[in-house]
Amino acid sequence: MEQTKKDIRALSKEELRSFFESIGDKPFRGNQVYQWLWSKGAHTFDQMTNLSKETRDHLQAHYVINHIKVDSIQRSKDGTIKNGVKLHDGLVVEVCINSHRHKNHRLRIFSSWM
Repeated sequence: MEQTKKDIRALSKEELRSFFESIGDKPFRGNQVYQWLWSKGAHTFDQMTNLSKETRDHLQAHYVINHIKVDSIQRSKDGTIKNGVKLHDGLVVEVCINSHRHKNHRLRIFSSWM
């Protein structure tokens, strides 16, 4: 029976730290992976060059990194932007960004739907 790999981006920083502790590694490795995923935008485990090859292979064996891709963009004259965002499973989610000025503030309103 084939085991389904879990999307590593679904794990919190604490869950990543716990994972590394559970395999006998240092918890700070979870911080490093979290930074690669959310600050550096890594698309593969091989990009995580401050992790050993063995650690990257272990991550590759148990996890995937699912990404989204902008499928379409529409801009209106009033500044509204509508993006079609394609998920890893092929579903497209529409994201609408509206910008408004209110007194001295600029408001951005995000909405999404499938």
